[in-house]
Amino acid sequence: MCAAKKIITTKQAIQKIKRYCAHAEHCQSEVRAKLSEYGMDAATTESVICDLISEGYINEYRYTNAYIRGKFNIKGWGKNKIIAALKAKHISTPCILSALQNIDDTSYREKLQHLIQKWRHSHPGDLTYAQRAKLMRFLLSKGYSMEEINTTLTFNDDI
Repeated sequence: MCAAKKIITTKQAIQKIKRYCAHAEHCQSEVRAKLSEYGMDAATTESVICDLISEGYINEYRYTNAYIRGKFNIKGWGKNKIIAALKAKHISTPCILSALQNIDDTSYREKLQHLIQKWRHSHPGDLTYAQRAKLMRFLLSKGYSMEEINTTLTFNDDI
């Protein structure tokens, strides 16, 4: 059986959303979706979001920096995948590009090399043409560009 959606008052919704935002970084689209779950109408939602921004509960730059740090350091995502995910969350391009500058080029290349080494460890033996294609598809799915992949693979021919 499907549980009925609990209707709460605006005051309760604001208290809940403040706790939600204080617990972890969230972007406007996530907060908007959560307020919609609480049964809040669009006009009130926009008003609440404006208040949350002015009170410092929501900050797109802070959210974008935290998101990029987590996806790059923990998941090993490349810039292309990070950009696509943030655009899906309706984050502005200038905000994304500004936050991406915090990724050090050296650590970005090291992360790519680490992913290659990890993949090669699970696929021992000589790198055949088919395996090289699989490796490239894997790295593309992680969000690295073909140019970055080719440069790294060419630089490390022993991989």
